Amino acid sequence: MRKSSYLCSRKFTSAFLGFLSPWCWIVVFPALAAILGAPSYLWAASRWQRFGVATLFSVLFSVILFSMGEINIIQTALMIIVGFVSDDVRQLVGNKSEQGALFAYPILSLGVIAWLMKLWTDSEWYYRGAAEEIGIDYAEGLKTLSSIWALLLVIALTLAVSYYTIKILFCRYNIKCKNDNRK
Repeated sequence: MRKSSYLCSRKFTSAFLGFLSPWCWIVVFPALAAILGAPSYLWAASRWQRFGVATLFSVLFSVILFSMGEINIIQTALMIIVGFVSDDVRQLVGNKSEQGALFAYPILSLGVIAWLMKLWTDSEWYYRGAAEEIGIDYAEGLKTLSSIWALLLVIALTLAVSYYTIKILFCRYNIKCKNDNRK
């Protein structure tokens, strides 16, 4: 299986946790997707050290979601924009540097939140769909997560998890860890 399709399948796999509870769907899923997507991103970024890795991943993922009817054109555009911005940051910081990936990957990880964005932009639609698909209790749980505070929590958690996952991978594969103070 190609690395880019492997990345998409890992993100889809983590989405199935959402059936366990609304918290797993809204809070745990983006963070877990960031963890599972990091090795594929790091593999591709280490081999393709110029602009386009994150954009390619975000285009592939958003096109698959769009073709399945999971997201609309605005969400698709947001995912692609996030990928482009991630590549832009990596290019500004340094395509061949550890810091480039450390700052770019967390931005790319935020793209998956576009899949969930209707919870905050059209809560009633999201509630009705969840009630119909999974049940009223689940939908009520989603209502508690439709606040701006929940969105900020998801963003902060996804950024932190993705940054530290990339950092751990750099250290694990003996890539130079500049901020490691242990001697």
